[in-house]
Amino acid sequence: MQNLNRLTASSDFAEPQARMVYACVTGRIDTWFFLNGASPELDRAQRAASCLIEPERGDKVLVSHVEEGGAYILAVLSRAEPDKAELVLPGGVALQTEAGALTVRARKIDLQASEDATMQAPNVTLGGINGIVRFQRLEAAAQKMRAHFGAVHGMAQSVTSVVGRLVQRVGDSLRWIDDVDETRAGRVRVQVEDRFDINARHASMRATGQVKIDGEKIDLG
Repeated sequence: MQNLNRLTASSDFAEPQARMVYACVTGRIDTWFFLNGASPELDRAQRAASCLIEPERGDKVLVSHVEEGGAYILAVLSRAEPDKAELVLPGGVALQTEAGALTVRARKIDLQASEDATMQAPNVTLGGINGIVRFQRLEAAAQKMRAHFGAVHGMAQSVTSVVGRLVQRVGDSLRWIDDVDETRAGRVRVQVEDRFDINARHASMRATGQVKIDGEKIDLG
């Protein structure tokens, strides 16, 4: 079995030593943050990938400085605005907090849970251009609902609804029923302002009590 020799760095090679300094962020241009309070030759630095909090003006930061190797902000030590922060992640994703509010900025967000996903809030708002909702079983309950639609297209194999009171106001109503349309009610009243037409191959009207027809002119046959 061959012996494995440990490779050591040559003694003539001097590795640059990094210095840690404290500084205050005074401004920013692109990816460079301007610093104050550090050594005179250190007036700017970039944010290290490990520093997730985006430095802001007035923040106290910890800077790693290597001569002729650049300077990087390793951490934000204190915030000029304690209630505000932005966590920047690779890929253009950011989480921003301000006064207890959280904002997530990303090109695409995918939430996956192996068991349950719950969202609770006094007010919930969803907005978008296109929306798709798919469920094998859906249960919804609301004390009051108000909806505005431009156009609605629905398809269902079976619909069952139980309503205490139903009030509808429609401009025009058209229905096509292929088989049976049956109404069961205690009382039915139909009020038509202009003309009421019934066309059928066969028509029957039955009453166990009184049948009354009243009009200025009645044509039969």
